[in-house]
Amino acid sequence: MVPTQSHIPTGRPLWSLLEDAFVDEGAEHLTVHGRWGAIQLADTSPVVREALHRMSLGPVALENISALHDNFVRWKTGSGPCLVWRRLKNTLDQLGGCVVPSLGMDDGAGPILSVVAVTGDAVFTLPHIEDDEAVTMRPGTEIERLNGDQALTCVGQQYQAILHSAPATEIAKSLLGGETTITHIADALQISRTLVADVVAYLAGAQLVVARC
Repeated sequence: MVPTQSHIPTGRPLWSLLEDAFVDEGAEHLTVHGRWGAIQLADTSPVVREALHRMSLGPVALENISALHDNFVRWKTGSGPCLVWRRLKNTLDQLGGCVVPSLGMDDGAGPILSVVAVTGDAVFTLPHIEDDEAVTMRPGTEIERLNGDQALTCVGQQYQAILHSAPATEIAKSLLGGETTITHIADALQISRTLVADVVAYLAGAQLVVARC
């Protein structure tokens, strides 16, 4: 079964731009230049400009932008409209592979996992997977060293997943061991189901984890 419901992370979603991307700002235009060319954005609002400025500095929590905070909280809690947040997310989707989604924890220690595109037209989503739904790594996925980090790669897929630290690394290795579930991984590693669910959702969004049909 292919999940259609979106996963809302319990952990802290972070965003950044690829290291070789840069933002060209003018009074009436906003263009992001990346390895796959230039993308001119129709939305040149202050919220978008502030988000891109922060993202160019590294993985950041966009809810810290004052105009986004209440919208972000409503999105995470499902407690009301979050049109400003969704508008920004739609704009970021237009940037394709220039955007690097990451997952952090509430300790503020930085990302434990980042998803890096290898094609320009990649658009990241977070599919929801049930705790007891069978999942496995996509065949051909393996861990390799990439710029000093461990990374999950699979030939032909649009993304690589950078495993910055535990527990993302341990969860990934559990998934590589064969078909399993979020519940089983959480019990085996003695970590929270919500954290495992976040990591699995990011890896599924990167097309590296697949749910059993």
